[in-house]
Amino acid sequence: MVGCGSDGKVDRALSLSSGAMVVLPLSATSPGLSPAAVYVSGWGGGLLRLTERGAVEEADIPSIHQVPVAPPASDGAWAALLSEGRIQAADIHAPGQQLYEVSVAGWYPPALTDGHVAWVGLDDAGEEDVWWMALPDGEPALLSGGAGAQRHVVGAGRWLSWVEEDAVVLLDTESGQRQSLSVRTGFSAPPTLWDGVVCWEEWGADIDIVCSDGLAVRRPGHQQWPSRFGPWLLFREAGQVWLLTAD
Repeated sequence: MVGCGSDGKVDRALSLSSGAMVVLPLSATSPGLSPAAVYVSGWGGGLLRLTERGAVEEADIPSIHQVPVAPPASDGAWAALLSEGRIQAADIHAPGQQLYEVSVAGWYPPALTDGHVAWVGLDDAGEEDVWWMALPDGEPALLSGGAGAQRHVVGAGRWLSWVEEDAVVLLDTESGQRQSLSVRTGFSAPPTLWDGVVCWEEWGADIDIVCSDGLAVRRPGHQQWPSRFGPWLLFREAGQVWLLTAD
């Protein structure tokens, strides 16, 4: 889990397994986060590996200096950033970078899987669609489009998930199998992914959090911004961060 200082920048991380607090030598308002790494784009940025002993900054990490229109994404192996009309993907351990001219909706961060990068673009009518391409040198292709908005794409491992009209979609990029879960969600926070399990904000009389493996937080008030990893589910309620641990 990462946290913000008084200036709103992410500057520390907490290990949920040990309780150890790590102070980050790099800070940013909206870095790219993965379970054990933090990526900061631009000049003065870099990649931090998170360990129980502290944060280790990797040397010779390629910098992405385009002006972002959304937070970057990183899975610890790749970094991706959206700028005006472009997506840029960089292998963390290689000097080369790929820059593609694409439609970009902005605000929505890109998403990374083991072999793909995905993002939210706009069609000719200005509606939001989900696009993707294979890494390292694939061609951009439409993943989910049509009537309504397709948005809030997230990735983890071989999985992608995104929000459609009254549904959350889960895609196994290895098998190509899609699962559409009929829910009302996607107005404020994206879903969260871990090992094929997706969690989302469920909108009804108030906002609850529900996961595809049955883990849920249903109680009075709004529970929002889920973040799932293993048995742990982080969420926000009444301005506080809460942690739910599965049995």
